[in-house]
Amino acid sequence: MSANDLGFDVREYVTITETSGSESVLWKHMMDRVGKAEIILLGELHDHAVGHAVQLAVTEDVLEKWPTSVVAFEMLERDEQLLVDDYMEDFIDAETFASLTRSTSWAGGGSWDAWYQPIIDVVKNSEGSVVAANAPRRYVRVARLNGYEKIDELPKSRSAFVHYPKELSSGRYRQRFWELAFHSDDEEEQEEIDVTTIDPDDPMLPVFRSQQVWDSTMANSIALQNPTVDKKVLLLVGQFHIEYNGGVVQELKKMLPNAKILTISIQKEVPEEDWDGSPKIADFMLVGEDPKR
Repeated sequence: MSANDLGFDVREYVTITETSGSESVLWKHMMDRVGKAEIILLGELHDHAVGHAVQLAVTEDVLEKWPTSVVAFEMLERDEQLLVDDYMEDFIDAETFASLTRSTSWAGGGSWDAWYQPIIDVVKNSEGSVVAANAPRRYVRVARLNGYEKIDELPKSRSAFVHYPKELSSGRYRQRFWELAFHSDDEEEQEEIDVTTIDPDDPMLPVFRSQQVWDSTMANSIALQNPTVDKKVLLLVGQFHIEYNGGVVQELKKMLPNAKILTISIQKEVPEEDWDGSPKIADFMLVGEDPKR
């Protein structure tokens, strides 16, 4: 697969908005900004074919100019890094890799072969690296049920697979998480949600705590790569984690306060919510509806 296997060049198909000026820009302008960044966060909708083609195109363009760059995946867990390395070094084939990582239908039937494997193969055919960035689900579940203290009890050989924040994220990210969890069509009920402080007895707190394990582990996986302008780190991740100064962004700013971070949110359509407020949805918002819809 290449970035224009949809039957058109996705670089020319999507509408690109640079949110700092709310203006439409060309792909080249966005890539110029990518060139100045050290970390590029590509926020996806998991079932969006055009979005995955955008990720592939960005990966192709980055590795062409900065061939030692790193592509990190939310979809792969840290304890699967050995399998990643085995695939990259031809000890196993793509089918075995997808099977052993239980990735075959990660975003639905056929999704891995169609969307994620081609990006891995672009990296494999370059001088770049693939990083399994996420926390194993079993440790995320422990954080939800038993708190971060249980993670502290793990021996180093296992605690290396997971990272958690010293303080939970705040601001619009936390607000959106609670609103999503308590989604209601009743506007008055929605307005009653107040997350300026966290009640330790709030039933949503354990769920948010586990969400933040994902955020912090992925951010830590990026930080460990020592990103630079010439060795960029791209993260393929669900858009919720990075939008509106999301949890991954907040954790990265704590770990790498001087890092040059660029956020890109890839949408099927322009969001109804206030994407251009403060904080903005991302540095760039790309919109492209799947042509077969």
